[in-house]
Amino acid sequence: MGELLERETALRALDGTVGKAARGHGSVAVVTGEHGIGKTTLLHRFVADLTGVRVWWGTCDGLSTPRPLGPFRDIAADVSARAEECLAAGDPPHRLHTLLLRELESAHHPTVLVVEDVHWADEATLDAVTVLGRRIGELPAVLVLTFRSGQAQTGHPLHAALGAVQRTTTLHLRLAPLSRPAVARLAGGHDADRIYELTGGNPFFVTELIAGPSEELPLSVANAVLGRCTRLTGDSRELVELVSVVPNRIASEVLDAAFPGWPAAAEEPERHELLTIDDRYIRFRHELVRAAVRSNLPVARKRRLHGLIVDALLTTGGDPADIVHHAEAAGRTGTVAAHALAAARHAAAMESHREAYGHFRRAAEFADRVGPAERAALFEDYAQTAYQVGHMGEAFTAADRAIALHQDRDDHRAVGRCLGKRAHYYWVVGEGNAAWQQARSSIEVLESRGPSAELATAYNQLTDLAALSGRADEALLCGDRALRLAERLGSDSAKWRALVGMGTMRMQHDPDDTHMLHDAIEGARVARVHDVVVHGLIALTFVNVLWVRPEEARRHARQGIDYAEHHQRDALKDYLQVYLVWLELRAGAWDDAAARIRQLLAQRPSGGMVTDLQAEIILAELAVRRGDADAGDRLAALARKADRTGELSRLAPVLELQIEWALTRAEPAPVDRFERVMRVVGEEPATQGFGAARLAAWATVLDLPSVYRGKSPEPHAAMMRRDWHAAAESFAAAGWAYDQALMLSLCDGAAELAQSLEIARSLGAHPLAEHVVRRMRHRGMTVPRGPAGSTRANPARLTDRQFEVLALLSEGLTNSEIADRLSISPRTTEHHVAGVLAKLDVPTRRAAARRAAELGASRL
Repeated sequence: MGELLERETALRALDGTVGKAARGHGSVAVVTGEHGIGKTTLLHRFVADLTGVRVWWGTCDGLSTPRPLGPFRDIAADVSARAEECLAAGDPPHRLHTLLLRELESAHHPTVLVVEDVHWADEATLDAVTVLGRRIGELPAVLVLTFRSGQAQTGHPLHAALGAVQRTTTLHLRLAPLSRPAVARLAGGHDADRIYELTGGNPFFVTELIAGPSEELPLSVANAVLGRCTRLTGDSRELVELVSVVPNRIASEVLDAAFPGWPAAAEEPERHELLTIDDRYIRFRHELVRAAVRSNLPVARKRRLHGLIVDALLTTGGDPADIVHHAEAAGRTGTVAAHALAAARHAAAMESHREAYGHFRRAAEFADRVGPAERAALFEDYAQTAYQVGHMGEAFTAADRAIALHQDRDDHRAVGRCLGKRAHYYWVVGEGNAAWQQARSSIEVLESRGPSAELATAYNQLTDLAALSGRADEALLCGDRALRLAERLGSDSAKWRALVGMGTMRMQHDPDDTHMLHDAIEGARVARVHDVVVHGLIALTFVNVLWVRPEEARRHARQGIDYAEHHQRDALKDYLQVYLVWLELRAGAWDDAAARIRQLLAQRPSGGMVTDLQAEIILAELAVRRGDADAGDRLAALARKADRTGELSRLAPVLELQIEWALTRAEPAPVDRFERVMRVVGEEPATQGFGAARLAAWATVLDLPSVYRGKSPEPHAAMMRRDWHAAAESFAAAGWAYDQALMLSLCDGAAELAQSLEIARSLGAHPLAEHVVRRMRHRGMTVPRGPAGSTRANPARLTDRQFEVLALLSEGLTNSEIADRLSISPRTTEHHVAGVLAKLDVPTRRAAARRAAELGASRL
C-alpha cells in the first residue's frame, strides 16, 4: 500500500479507539470530507494495520431507492449464519439488531464495523446504526461511519441518527485537502503548482491527473479518467462501461450472468487501477471514476447496459430494489411494474419507510396491472407510508382511493380500517372535526361487521380523541368497549392502549388517580407493546405539566425519552422532548428553550401537526413574554391552528397566552375569544378536568362566570378565589418564575408589585415589566430603578441584581445567606441564581463563581 500523506493524526486517533474497545469501551468514529478526500483510503490503511481485530465492512447503496439494510447485508455472512437467515427471511429489523449486539458482546476480540457512505443510507440502516451507536460504549467495538460533506440536507434522517449517537461519538474526523507541499511530493516531475491549482489538494483529483496518459496535464480530472479508459481493449472497455452503471459495486454472480467470461476482461482495468476485485464484488477504485465513465456514455448505450444488469438480476434472483432501479434506467416499465410492489413491501417490512414510500409511489403508477384486491391493498399501504414520511397530501389521496376500491369489493372491514387511518391522518394535521367524523364513521362501519381487532382499534382511537378534547364520558365509554373487546380477542396491544386512554382521562380529573395508567404502562412493558408504553409516559408527562407538577412531569418525560430512544420510537421521543423544553421555559431558561426547540424542529425529517403545534405554542409563549415584534401575528396564526383541532389541550394554553397578551399590553380583554373557545369545546369539557380548571381560572381574571365544578391545580384554584398572592406562591413553589410574577402583577400591594417587576426584569419579560410599571405609577408608587447600562455592556447580559447575586456566589454564600444579605425572599433568590446560571451557560454554582472574576462581579 502506497504512502498516505498528512493522515498520520487521523490514523493515530482511529488506532486509539481500537485500544479502548479492547478494554471494553467502544465508540463511534465519524469520518467526513468532500468527495475524493480519501475517506475510504484512510480506512483501508487503518484496518490493514490491525491485528487481532475482526473487521466488518458494509457500504450504503447509491440507488435511486436504496436496498433496506444494504450494508448489513454486505456483512451478514461475516456476522453469523443466523444473521444471514434473518435478512433472507425478511424478519423485523429488531431481530437483526439483537443478533448484531449479541455477536459484538460475545466476541473475544474487538470488532471494527465500517459503514460507508451513510448519506445514502436507507431508513432501516440508520435505525440499526442508531441502535448500535447507543449501545457501543458498553461493547468491545468501534462503529466507523463515513459520509460526504454537504450531502445530507437539513431534515435528512442522518442528522437525527448522528444526534442520537452523539454521546458515544468520541471521534469526529473531518479530512482536509492535501497541502501544497504534499501535492508537490506526489507530483514528482509534474507541475506541482498547476496540479494544486486544478485540484485544490483533493487527493483523488491529484492522483488522477498524475496518472493521465499524456505527458502534459489534462484540462480536467474527467479527461484524465477517460484518457486511461481509451487505452483499454474491446472487452475490457465493455466491462468497465457495464460496471459503471451499477452504483458502488456489482456482485460477481450478477456479473457472471451479465458478462460471461468477465475475469479475463477484468485483468487490464485491474492492472490500470480502474477496477478492484475481491471474493464477492467488483467495483471501481473510486466512485468518482465510475461517475466519470458513466457520464460519458451515450444515453442509448446506458439503457442497453442497464438492461443487461436487469436480465442478470432476474436470472440470479436479485433484490427487488436493484431490479426496479435498473429497470427504470433501462426504460423497461413492465419490469418496474412487476417488481415495484415487492420492493415496497420488503422495504416496509424492514421499516425503511422512506424507501417503502418511494416504491409504493412508483407501484401506484402501474396499479391497473394488478387485481382489485391487490390494488386496494397497494393504495392502503401507500397511504400509510406517505403518512409515515410526512407527505400528508398523498396520504389522504391514497387513502381515499383505497376506501373506494375496498367499497367496490364490499370489503366493509377494510373500509372501516381505512376510515380509522384517515381519522388519524386528520388528527395529525390538526383537523379535529374531520378526525372525529372519520373515527365515528369507522366505528359505525366496523360495528356492523361484528367483533374484530379493527373495531378495538377504532374504539381506542375515539377514546384518545375524547380524552384530548376533555369529553370524559365518551372517553370512558369507548375505552371500556375497547377493553372488553380486546380481552375477548386476546389482544394485548388493544387492551393496554384502552387502559392508557382511560387512565389518562381519570388523571385529568384527579392527578393522584394514577393506578390505572401506571398498571397499563407496566402491562404494556411486559407485553413489549412499545408504542403503548411511550404513549402512557407521554400521558403522565402531559397530565403532570398541566397539573403544575413539573418534577413529576420531568421524571416521566425522561423515562419516556429513554424508552423511546431504546425502542426506536423517534417521533414519540420528539414529542416528549418538546415537553421537556416547555418545562425549561417555565423554569426561566428562555434562551436555552428557544435554541432547543428550533434545533428539534430542524432535525426532524418530517412531521405532522401534533409535535409542531406544541413547539409553536412554546415559541409563541416566548414571543409574547419577551415582547417580540411578531408576537401578535404569531399568536393569531397559532389560535387559528388550535381552533381547527377543537382540543381543549391545545385551545387552553393558546387562550391563556391571548389573555396574557392583552393584560400586559393594556389592551381590551379577549372576552369574545374566550366565549368562542367555550363554544368550541362544548359544555362537558368546560366543567371538569385540568383544562377546564385553567379556563375557569382565567375567566376569573376576566371577571367572567364559570361553570367549573371539579378539582383544580393549586395555583388555578387560588386564581378562582382571586387570591393572586397564593397563586403566585404556588407557581413559585413549582419554580415557574414568570407565572409567579404575572400573578403578583395582579396584586395591589407595593411589595408584591415590586417583586413582580424584579422577576420580570430578571427574565427579560419586557411587556410584563412595563405593565407593572404602569400599575405602580397609576397608584402613585415609587418604581424601583431598572437595569443599568452594565446589563447592555456585559457579555452575559446580567442585570445589576444578578451581578450582586453572582458576587455573593463567588464568596461561597448559600441561597438563604444571599437572601439575608440582599433582603429578598429565598424563593426570589432561587430565581436569580437560576437566571445567573442560565445566562452564564454554566451547570453549577462553583462554575458561576469562576466566571465571576472574568466579569468583574467578584469585586462588587
